[in-house]
Amino acid sequence: MNQSTLLQPRMATSRPEMPSVPALFTTWRPIRDGLETETSTLQDETVQECLSFLNGSEASLSDCDTNALPRLDRAKHIRFLHRSLTTLPAAFVGFDASRPWVIYWALTALSLLGEDITQYRERVAQTFSSMQNTEGGFGGGHGQISHCAPSYAAVLSLAMVGGSESLDLIDRKAL
Repeated sequence: MNQSTLLQPRMATSRPEMPSVPALFTTWRPIRDGLETETSTLQDETVQECLSFLNGSEASLSDCDTNALPRLDRAKHIRFLHRSLTTLPAAFVGFDASRPWVIYWALTALSLLGEDITQYRERVAQTFSSMQNTEGGFGGGHGQISHCAPSYAAVLSLAMVGGSESLDLIDRKAL
């Protein structure tokens, strides 16, 4: 779909009427300085992928909710979240210092989706025990110094999965 097509008004369709997305978000109005870079090219590609959903031209609009947003594929999200609590792909190496947050976000999402997260109790305790430093706090990854942010995410995760092994790992006096 090219830019001139995106700027044309939408034609009426037989699809059920959905609440409209403001026009500001359904058309491509680039602000250009004339310099094309790898980043600007990637941005254009991303916009093109998203606009078909926002302007209603995507064929699977019936898979959208009443706000014209794609429906959550619960089963697919649950599989992704369970996989994220096992071995992460190599591309996640940049998130090493955020590992406690990745664990917390995955556990929280699974819990919100109604999944039993206590099955991760032993693994979470084992993972965080190797991130805990002698002063009681947790680093973002193995061998990293303690910091309040990863310590917070670690404590939240340990409390979420529960169990004596997890809760005993939290050194309340040292924190």
